[in-house]
Amino acid sequence: MLYVKKKPIIIVDGSLYLYRSYFTFQNFNHNQENPSGAIYGMLKTIQNILKKNYRSQKIIIIFDSSKKTFRNTIFKEYKSNRSTMPNKLYIQIQPLLKILEEIGIKTLSILGIEADDIIGSLSCKLEREGEQVLIVSHDKDMIQLVTDNINILNLSKNSIITPDKIKEKYGIYPQEFVDLLALMGDASDNIPGVPKIGIKTALFLLKKFSNIQNVYNNIEKIQFLSFRNSKNAAIQLKNYKKIAFLSYQLAKIKLDIPINITSEEITLKKTFFKKLSNSIKLYSFNE
Repeated sequence: MLYVKKKPIIIVDGSLYLYRSYFTFQNFNHNQENPSGAIYGMLKTIQNILKKNYRSQKIIIIFDSSKKTFRNTIFKEYKSNRSTMPNKLYIQIQPLLKILEEIGIKTLSILGIEADDIIGSLSCKLEREGEQVLIVSHDKDMIQLVTDNINILNLSKNSIITPDKIKEKYGIYPQEFVDLLALMGDASDNIPGVPKIGIKTALFLLKKFSNIQNVYNNIEKIQFLSFRNSKNAAIQLKNYKKIAFLSYQLAKIKLDIPINITSEEITLKKTFFKKLSNSIKLYSFNE
């Protein structure tokens, strides 16, 4: 069992695990006809999260909406490197949502708002209300949300990500991780960053200057710093300043999306675990 401070509210990055479930269980077919791997995988993921005995009775799953967001408006290439959702996955979404509703799990998506922004805004809202939050995701974008009261569960590694662990691994604070992505880019989301600025250079600069704004406030000093190719790095930063700050806008998770969710809506009922188990059995015949 992993240790958490108190009963957390669990927020699941539903879009991430939806895709992961689909590709893990592609050969699952309900009644030998309809694809069901994504449904089965999501139900098993929920079971695995709750089996870890976090003592939590509150959980919500967040999904992306199909509509493009403000990030696509300011940068047309944002996530353009991603393939269209496979039809065999698409046709499982509504049945999955119906099942989750029937077993008593609250789901949320907001038209034109990315799941990351919903997760960030909801996490901060709950933290302000005195709650402990556990985000279930392995998306590195989420690291910027980590605080003493907002932690991340990486299911694959069975580990809890805390501020101390981020500081130990990267030498920067969680809130500075967005600056790291802005400087070096993020290929998974097609965020450009500054060309030729890799993770080592970006971390060096952030350890020295804390954030991207302060990096540019001290731009004339960078060529004299004691790291490899400091002169070239300074030139790249000057030439791609607009791209760096655009990348920051793309990587920064919004924390101010209005979300009205009551505690009762995300609290599991006594019948939940039996219903979840029965649903898994229904879809597990060709496991």
